[in-house]
Amino acid sequence: MKNVWLFFTALVLTMPSTVAAAGQSGEAVDVHMPAGHMWKHRALDEQKWMEMVQTYTPEQIGEWKKVLEERKTLRQQLDDEKVKRVIKAHCKQMKKEREAALDRLIDQLADKKITKEQFKQELKQLHKKKRWMTKEEKQRLHMLHEQTRQAMENNDKEAMAKLLPQWLDHMKKENERLAKWLQEVKEG
Repeated sequence: MKNVWLFFTALVLTMPSTVAAAGQSGEAVDVHMPAGHMWKHRALDEQKWMEMVQTYTPEQIGEWKKVLEERKTLRQQLDDEKVKRVIKAHCKQMKKEREAALDRLIDQLADKKITKEQFKQELKQLHKKKRWMTKEEKQRLHMLHEQTRQAMENNDKEAMAKLLPQWLDHMKKENERLAKWLQEVKEG
């Protein structure tokens, strides 16, 4: 379940918080002002993404609609109670498997079948399997967040026109990753 939350956290798009207040009071909302966490606000976020796309990369509206609709469908699957139970059971099973693998490693180390170095390497491999994103992916995402934040603060239309296609690619990959993960969880 931590992996899912890491994914959600990775979708944060930092923007000034004045949009949320302006949107609630009925005032016009500036495209450059934000909605906050990209997962938490759902419909508002989709609206904000589409406003930014309309402003900076209108030629990509069709692709964005498709990606956001797929994302919405994946969210609905995650919200389904049956899927939640399956995910919970899957997470418990994965935890048991990791614990069993760790126990085997500890036993092998205690029986001197492997060295401390081999133990450390195997332990790293166990931890690598449960990560949602690699360090490089996290760094690229962080850089994309920062560049987007700066472009929005400076109202840099040229930068936003270059960054939005990168966000589109990122969202496509995340949708694929989540769809694959949901399929694996459902299959057992």
